[in-house]
Amino acid sequence: MELVIPDMTCGGCAKAVAHALNRVDPAAQIDIDVPVKIARITSALPEQRLIEAIEAAGFHPSRRA
Repeated sequence: MELVIPDMTCGGCAKAVAHALNRVDPAAQIDIDVPVKIARITSALPEQRLIEAIEAAGFHPSRRA
């Protein structure tokens, strides 16, 4: 899945997002592209659970259109 995270502005933000995702799914594959503010995630967990984890870290993700 691809999520747009408009308030992810730097490498530190990307690390925080990756850490939040890894806490809920240590096996998740995460590819973050900070300049375009996209996180590509492969996980067995439901999308909503991953979105909630990112939101809990202080970010506002949405499904890429």
